[in-house]
Amino acid sequence: MDISAYVQAAGYLGIFATVFVETGFLVGFFLPGDSLLIAVGLLAAAGKLGLSPALLALLLGSVLGNNLGYYLGHRLGPALLRRARVREEDVERTRRFMARFGPLSLLLGPYVPVFRAMVPFLCGAVRMPWPRFFLLSFMGSLLWTQGLTLLAYFVGSRIPHLERYVYLVLLAGLGFALMLAAWRTYHPFIRGSRPVPKAPRSPSADE
Repeated sequence: MDISAYVQAAGYLGIFATVFVETGFLVGFFLPGDSLLIAVGLLAAAGKLGLSPALLALLLGSVLGNNLGYYLGHRLGPALLRRARVREEDVERTRRFMARFGPLSLLLGPYVPVFRAMVPFLCGAVRMPWPRFFLLSFMGSLLWTQGLTLLAYFVGSRIPHLERYVYLVLLAGLGFALMLAAWRTYHPFIRGSRPVPKAPRSPSADE
């Protein structure tokens, strides 16, 4: 799918609906979240899309989708996970992510496709107070939708016609993310394999 053509054809309502479905429903993992935001930023920089209405559509879609996910988790809980055929390993990964970062998972979760929909749902399932959830998830939505889109807009406004090469930009970003993940995975092993320098021997008493 040509994401740039999709964004231009779908318009602001389509942008809103895509983010809403991806963040609100457990079956929305297949939708283009990050790539959609990057495409919107690049197209806005090229003057093919209004930046302000696009940012508003993205933010509203994410905020409302998060709250729908929270509501579904609060009302239906684990039963919906089974009916939606969500993989158990994805659920477990999200639980570990939430256990590690606590409330910050609502700020960081939007940047990871699987966590984007799972974290609000599990927050509802564990009965996190809604005012706290709303505040944190709103901040997470703001950072994700506005931050990533404006970053793409900033880059696109300085490199002409970059919107024609959205997939190359995405591949470069994916490559960087994979390199970073590999470094984080193997760096501890590399450090652990280095020989530990021996402590200097203290001079003997008869020397």
